Amino acid sequence: MFRKAMKHLANNPGLKLLSVLFSVVLWLVVVNVADPEATKSFSIPVEIRNKDVIKEMGKVPNVVGDTDIAVFYIAGPRSYVEDMASSDFNVTADLSQVDLSQEGDVKLVPIEISVKKNERQIDIIRRSVNMQITLEDRSEQKFVISAETYGTPAEGCAIGNVEVTPNLLKISGPASVVSRINRVSANINVDGISSDVSDNVMPVLYDENGLVVSSDLLEINQSTVTIRAEILATKNIPVRCQVSGEPASGYQYRGVEYAPETVLVKGEAAVLNNINAINIPADVINIDGANKDVEVSIDIMPYLQELGISPVDDTANQVAVKAIIERKATKLFNFVTKDIKITGLENRYELTYSAETVTINVRALEEDMDALKLENIEAILDVTGLEPGTYTKPLTVNLPGEKYELVGQVNVQITIVDKEAQEEEPEPGMSEGPIDEDEADRPNEEGEENTDNDDSQSD
Repeated sequence: MFRKAMKHLANNPGLKLLSVLFSVVLWLVVVNVADPEATKSFSIPVEIRNKDVIKEMGKVPNVVGDTDIAVFYIAGPRSYVEDMASSDFNVTADLSQVDLSQEGDVKLVPIEISVKKNERQIDIIRRSVNMQITLEDRSEQKFVISAETYGTPAEGCAIGNVEVTPNLLKISGPASVVSRINRVSANINVDGISSDVSDNVMPVLYDENGLVVSSDLLEINQSTVTIRAEILATKNIPVRCQVSGEPASGYQYRGVEYAPETVLVKGEAAVLNNINAINIPADVINIDGANKDVEVSIDIMPYLQELGISPVDDTANQVAVKAIIERKATKLFNFVTKDIKITGLENRYELTYSAETVTINVRALEEDMDALKLENIEAILDVTGLEPGTYTKPLTVNLPGEKYELVGQVNVQITIVDKEAQEEEPEPGMSEGPIDEDEADRPNEEGEENTDNDDSQSD
C-alpha cells in the first residue's frame, strides 16, 4: 500500500512542482489585491531626555530650527499602515548621546524612533536622523500671569473680575528662548456661562507677536494654575447731565446734548436694581459767561465706581457733552405814550408827555421774538408824590414771560400841571395870586387907600 502511494507521488514531479509554485503566486496575488502596500508620513515632536547632562555643565540646550520635529514615513500593508497614529510611536533624543567633541557650535543628537504596535508588519523610513542643538547660557525670569477669557457669557450677563492663583510664574531655559517670551496668560472659557466659574489650566507663553512660545527645554515652576471668572448681571442705564452758571449777556442756554445717552454696565443684580440713572453733577459742565456752545468729554468711571458698577466695555467710559448756547435777537418797539398806564397821579393834576411814542428794546430768541406783538407789552408809569413840574421818569415794562428780556431802561419825559391852578388864573390886567375875601366885598378904586394897611400900621 505504501509503495503504491509513493509511486503515485513520484509520477509527474514537474507538474506537481508547478502546481505548488502557482499556488504560492496565487496566494501572493490575492494578498496584494486584498491588502496592498501603502505608505504614510508623520511629523512628531521629539521627546528630549536627560537634560540634566547638559545642565550639570552649567549650560542649557537650545534646539536649532525645527530639528526637534522628527519627519518620517512608514510602509507596509495598508491595513496596518492606516491603523498607525502619532501616539503609536516613541520619538526620543537622548542628550547623554550628544557628541561634545564635534566642531562648531551645533551639536548632533541621534533621534530614535520605535513603534508600540505592528512592529513586524511595517517599516520605518527616516528622513530626520539627528536633532541639532546649541549649548547656551541658562536664563531665568519671572512673569505675572494675566487672566484672559474667551467666549460670550449668557444673555444679560457680563464678565466681572478674573483672577489667577498663583499669578507669578518662574521660567528658566536657554537665554534665546526665554528672551522671546513677552507675556504669560491663563485662559478660561465663559461661553454661555451665567454664574461664577473656575478651572485649572496650563499657562500659555507668548512672544511679542502673539505667537505661542513652546519648547521642551523650558522649565516652569507651575504646570497648572487656577483661574476664576466672576459673572455679573448687566443693565442699560441712562445718563443724566445738568449744567451750572449763566451764559454771557445776550445769550441763552438752550439745553444739553450728549452721547451715548445710555451706558451698558455690569454689577451685582441687587445693586443694579437700585440704580435708575448715572447723574453727572452740574458743576462739571459750567457755562458761566459762555457765548458759544460748551463741549466737554466726561470720564464717567468715577461716578460708576461710586455706584459700585462698571462698564461692560472698559473703553466705553467717556461721554461727549455739548451745552447749547444761542445768541438772542433784539427788536425795537415804538410804544405809544398814551397807552402807558399811570399810577399815583392826583386827581387835580394833569400829565402830558414830551413825545407821542417811546422806544422799548426787547431781547429774546429768534423763534420767540417772532411771536411777540406790541399789544403784548405793558408799560406802567408811577408818579406817586410828584408835584407839578417837568420830569424824566423810568417806565416799568412788563413782558409776556421770562423768555423776553428788556434791554436797558426806558425813560419818558413828562410834565405835570395843576388843573385847579389853571382855572383860577386871572385875566390880563388883573393881579395875580389868590384874592382876599374882604377885598372882594369893596370896590377897588385906583388911588384909594388901603384901610387894611392903615389899620396894620396903627396897630
